[in-house]
Amino acid sequence: MEGGLNFQTGEFAKLCGVNKRTLHYYDEQGIFSPDHVGENHYRYYSARQLYPFIMIRLLRQMGLELSEIQDYMRHRSSERLSRLLAEQEDWLDAEIQKLQYMKEIVHNQRQMLVLAKDICCDTIRIEPWPEANLICSGPVRQMMLKEDHAGIERALMAHMRYIMEHGLNSGLVFGAMVRRADFLEGDGHLLSRFFTVTTRSVATVPPDVLFVRPAGRYLVTYFRGDYMKTGAAYDRLRDYLQSHPALHAGAYSYEESILEDLSTADPRGYLTRVGIRLQDDSKREE
Repeated sequence: MEGGLNFQTGEFAKLCGVNKRTLHYYDEQGIFSPDHVGENHYRYYSARQLYPFIMIRLLRQMGLELSEIQDYMRHRSSERLSRLLAEQEDWLDAEIQKLQYMKEIVHNQRQMLVLAKDICCDTIRIEPWPEANLICSGPVRQMMLKEDHAGIERALMAHMRYIMEHGLNSGLVFGAMVRRADFLEGDGHLLSRFFTVTTRSVATVPPDVLFVRPAGRYLVTYFRGDYMKTGAAYDRLRDYLQSHPALHAGAYSYEESILEDLSTADPRGYLTRVGIRLQDDSKREE
């Protein structure tokens, strides 16, 4: 047996956290071979091979194909290793961004569930809302008037596809905007556009898709049940505005789904928020 610290296949496999079959396979494929084979025909791995094997396993976990690792090991050099590691660093940066994006979605979804626990439905209150970026669908009001349900569904699907393709989903609320004239005179069923709230960068979002909802005081009510049945909610909001003549409604109301299909299979458990920005006489929106 050669000098230095050596390990038989089973010992080396245990040290590396793999089974013997993995070492045998790597040897057969020319990816990683024993340091030497003893006179007793046992395979022996040396201590100096431990770190290279750990790195090979790490590269595999990063997504490298075995054929890529095999090619590198057969023609390895410090220059090729430098290029390989640079490529993997770029890959890891991209994966970290993906994971951070997914974590943001999960965090925001959990926050929505926390919010839902403290909601008192069928009441009116005034809440401070921060500025928010809304990614909007194309206009749907005329489709609503014509009861063009197929067109409305196409507009909704196009909106959701745009959100997904451009990485704009933040796990925040999805909803719809209603023009002031419609929610003051009707029950809010004439939707103007669908929207999704995003905290992602909107630097490349076209102006006709991006709407910045202003910060301010909002008149808010929450209700449970089918989010298409908003009549009672708008009745409450209109009654409040009529009984408080110093308050003036902004240009839109915003209907937002807090709990919907993902959180409950029963539409009676859906939770929707309707908010109308309040303005004083000196800051009336057109």
